Amino acid sequence: MTPGPESPRRRQLLAAAGSLTVVCALKPAWAQDETPMNKGKLPGSLEKAPWLDAWIRIDADNRITVFTGKAELGQGIKTALLQVAAEELLVAPGRITLVTADTARTPNEGYTAGSHSMQDSGTALRHAAAQVRQILGELAAKRFGIGAPAVTVRDGVFQAPDGRRASYGELLAGQQLHLRCNPAIPVRTPEGHTVAGKPLQRIDIPAKVTGGPAYVQDLRLPNMVHGRVVRPPTPGARLLDVDTAAVAHLPGVLKVVRDGRFLAVIADGEYRAVKAAAALARATRWETPATLPADTRPAPMVRAWPAKPFPILERGMPG
Repeated sequence: MTPGPESPRRRQLLAAAGSLTVVCALKPAWAQDETPMNKGKLPGSLEKAPWLDAWIRIDADNRITVFTGKAELGQGIKTALLQVAAEELLVAPGRITLVTADTARTPNEGYTAGSHSMQDSGTALRHAAAQVRQILGELAAKRFGIGAPAVTVRDGVFQAPDGRRASYGELLAGQQLHLRCNPAIPVRTPEGHTVAGKPLQRIDIPAKVTGGPAYVQDLRLPNMVHGRVVRPPTPGARLLDVDTAAVAHLPGVLKVVRDGRFLAVIADGEYRAVKAAAALARATRWETPATLPADTRPAPMVRAWPAKPFPILERGMPG
């Protein structure tokens, strides 16, 4: 095929492709720091999720989101992890949105068990937040044209001695911190802590007091109904009769389900289903087989049962 006047030639195409590759590969200077030190073994859950943006996201509008793969089960880790992140990021805890145990968004930290949440997730967040703060401090110093030690920070805003200011969101300008965590970055010492280790109202308590959703069984869907099974009194019991009219008038009852020995009730609310199931159980007749002997003395009864000897260990023959 002979190229026409509008057709790109091979050399032009390769040159254009090469230039595009170079441009796409460029990253900010702080994102290119991949030293041997930060490629070693990482502390806590950073070993499983070593990238900073797996733990912390800062948007251009200064929203700060912190992620953990651990779940709040009443042990207070949401509050504790929030304090760890706020301490190292030097922001008020109220500035942070904490996302916990979301399989689509948070690092996979395995089970929440064995008192490992602070050891694993807390350690990871502490180091990640310390590095993010250092990166932002270097960006602020570069913007102000001064040395990093001259820059101060308060609640997510850096300030130069002459009064110039820059927030975390401004400095990152929407860029995400996709680089490996470096555990050599110094963390704040306990002597200087203003948030970690200080009294803070637990953020999980209000939902507990008001009955807020916490577990799978708390899930509520549109037009959702609830069912409860009426259990037989003994194994092998046969359902003889049930008076469905005894529960038909109860509030919220939608249907009584009977299928052989299976009996259940459906209602428009969980508590209504529980009450209806209890009423239905009282309106039910079962035939219960004699599953246990009348003799209440188990030891003689067991000894009287037919027995078959079963050797556990046999060595040689006597004599």
